[in-house]
Parts: sequence; C-alpha cells; structure tokens
Amino acid sequence: MVQIRPLSQGIRQLRIGDEATPLLIIDDLITDPDWLIKAAEQGSTFQTDPANFYPGIRKPAPQLYPQALQTALLPLLQAVFSPQAHRLHCLQAAFSLSTTPATQLRPIQMLPHIDATTPNQLAMVHYLCGSEQGGTSFYRHRETGFERISAERLAGYSAKLKAEAQAAQLHLQPEYIDGDTALFQRIYQVDAKPNRAIIYPGNLLHSGDIREGLGLSADPKIGRLTISSFLQLS
Repeated sequence: MVQIRPLSQGIRQLRIGDEATPLLIIDDLITDPDWLIKAAEQGSTFQTDPANFYPGIRKPAPQLYPQALQTALLPLLQAVFSPQAHRLHCLQAAFSLSTTPATQLRPIQMLPHIDATTPNQLAMVHYLCGSEQGGTSFYRHRETGFERISAERLAGYSAKLKAEAQAAQLHLQPEYIDGDTALFQRIYQVDAKPNRAIIYPGNLLHSGDIREGLGLSADPKIGRLTISSFLQLS
C-alpha cells in the first residue's frame, strides 16, 4: 500500500540559483518505502525506454503511487509552485535504475537536461536508495547564464549547446556529469536519502549524480533505485 505521511514536517522549501527557482525537498515521503522496493523487484521487468535519454532501465510504478501523489501533494505544490492551480495530474511515474556504463553514453546523456519547457510541469525524484548512490544536481549554462529553459529560450540554447558539445568532443571522453564543467556550473546539489523526494520545475537544468564506481546494478535492492514522476499543475 502507498500512503503519503502527513506533510507537516521534514519539508524544505528553497529557491536556488540566480533565477530563484523553487525546489521542494520532502523527507520520509511515504509510510512504507519497503513496499515500493518489493514492488520494484516483482511484476514486469525493467526495460530501456527508447522514448527518452534516461541512462538505464525503467518500469511503471504501481498505480496506487500516482493516485496517492495526486491526492496528497496538491495543497503543498499549489503553495510552492502555483497558487492559481486547481488540479494535479501525474503524467508518469516509473521505477528507474541507472545502469548504462559511461563508455556507452551519448553526448546528450553527459550534459544537464530538462524534462519540459512549460512552467507548470514539475519533475519529482523519489529516492529508494542510499546517499552513496548520488543525488541530483542543478546547473547553470555558463555561456547564456540560463538555469531554466523556456519555450522561448529553447531554440537558441539548443543550437549553442550543440556547437559547444561538438567543439568539446565529448564523445572522446564519455563520463557522467557530477559538478562544474567548462560548459556548466553546478548551482545546487541534493543528496540521495532513502524515502526522500525532491520536486522542481521540469524546465530547470538538472542531472542525476550517477556513481559508476558502485557498479550500476540492475538489482533494485542494491542499485540506484528511484521513482521518476512528471506532475502537471493546472
């Protein structure tokens, strides 16, 4: 069973970077995280999703999970991200395991990314692994100063980033990003912690801090297990 605990404590509301983007950190999100880990081990198999660039494998979270999010999180997300919103819809909720070796990364997977350009779509990462697996970092693009990529910024930013990536010849030294680079500056980092969730606008540049040295296991009990969700406020 998925039950969101009463959201009266263990919550941090931050504004990060020069653009003061809201970031929500919720510790001890659900009452029984072991139930979710068991659910990840059972049922359908994890698979690579050709529709996105996630460096690993995924499978849908139990239907009870997005239902619980939609019911419990709306008041909090209204207060933090969109006071005028009336509904919360979970577009996707999937168990995720980072399993792709750095040597197999495409250049786009070595850079911070966004999940959407619309300001009312939120991304949520629910960690079901320990801090040793690495958390999530947020970035500023050095050349443009952009931390969020809106629809208006997208075309110019994408063209500039493509040129920079080609000039840097990222394919010659594939690696996961984990901190400052010549192209990006890290503006904030959240550590993974079992049953911690973070929620932020989907157009905020971010990347998981993937620790390849731990082996990138496909076993939910020991790998970098998270639930990645996309939430829509309307």
